Amino acid sequence: MPHFQNIIFDFGNVLFDLDLGATERYLRQLLGDRFEAARTKLSTEEVFQRYETGMLSTATFIEKMRHVIEPPLSEGEVLHAWQAIFIGMPREYFLLLEQLRKQYRVFLLSNINELHAQWIDNYMMEKHQLKDFRQRYFDAVYYSYEIGLRKPDERIYLHVLKDAGLDPKETVFIDDQEVNVRAAEALGIRGILKTPETDMAELMRSFLSN
Repeated sequence: MPHFQNIIFDFGNVLFDLDLGATERYLRQLLGDRFEAARTKLSTEEVFQRYETGMLSTATFIEKMRHVIEPPLSEGEVLHAWQAIFIGMPREYFLLLEQLRKQYRVFLLSNINELHAQWIDNYMMEKHQLKDFRQRYFDAVYYSYEIGLRKPDERIYLHVLKDAGLDPKETVFIDDQEVNVRAAEALGIRGILKTPETDMAELMRSFLSN
């Protein structure tokens, strides 16, 4: 794709492997027959969406999770459940990102909350000895909780395009959710859907070969 100048990566299950069902499984074990009532309350109050767009502080989010049903959960139980989704980031991706930055402008755009962002920063330091993960591998990093918007809202894509000075026709966006890819494509960005069958390392190498 020689005419593309910019690559925007999603994070979860694109670059960083996640087990998205892990939090629900752990909460089901903790809450038993109280789980469905708790899930309904969290959904009705849009707790996850509000936390992911920075509308709830981390302290408020933890308290809402603790008291979603009585008797309350402990803070430790909430944190364990919330962080249970993480698996890791393959080492090969780091080298490929460095190589990509020699040919393209490379960005990260993620629906993510403060606790998860902090967990990832700690992981990068402890597992890969990286203090400067965001600056070293990306031209800019856009997190939903910092921007106050989340995919697939078109405004988050417009924010990235404007902030980074990108031409959508020269930009590729890779995400594991079709609705997010389609929203980007509606703005003229080239979208690539990362499916479970996609070999991300091979996809990244394909950009390097052009």
